[in-house]
Amino acid sequence: MKKSVILSIVATATFLMGSVTLHAQNKMSLGVKGGVNSTFYKYDSESDYSKSSPELGASVGGFLKYDFGKWFALQTDLMIHYRNSEMQNKFTAEKSKLESYDLEVPLYGVFQFKTGAGKAFFGIGPYIGYGFSAKAGNRDMYSKDAEGKSPMKQLNYGAATMLGYDWGHFQINASYISQNGIGSISNSSLRRQTFGLGIGYSL
Repeated sequence: MKKSVILSIVATATFLMGSVTLHAQNKMSLGVKGGVNSTFYKYDSESDYSKSSPELGASVGGFLKYDFGKWFALQTDLMIHYRNSEMQNKFTAEKSKLESYDLEVPLYGVFQFKTGAGKAFFGIGPYIGYGFSAKAGNRDMYSKDAEGKSPMKQLNYGAATMLGYDWGHFQINASYISQNGIGSISNSSLRRQTFGLGIGYSL
């Protein structure tokens, strides 16, 4: 499973970079983006945790966008996230920091509107992600117990939204990514919710 996920990620990255050659007619743009994020977790009755408090993390990556017209485009991102949240154990009330490193690839349908000196945009779509590491204190959150269950799943998917404003090459953006209640792969006792704020630059 891990090999197939890694191969899929490499193939996606290769596609993104190779697609730059299709820059004809100014319909396709490639860019970089980064920013800060704030993450908390939803949990169910089987979870060992009863509280999740968001803390700041960081995100960096790139995007590939194809404009179908003045008002609609498709955009895919390739993002690496460092996320962090304070968790409270519901049995002991002990607090620990849950830190994770993840790669995510969302695919947005983007609606954009000319306004002022640039254009406002809103995007929505699915994402797929893969976790490299997730630890709460000394606990590996991907490690399975005797029943074969783990608090979090390395391979996950869900929904992603973003909005922002673009001044040609520069943009500001906000995003929300959620695993909550979406898909059997994401059916873990902890489900991530992340808000992000960032800037981007089109090459």
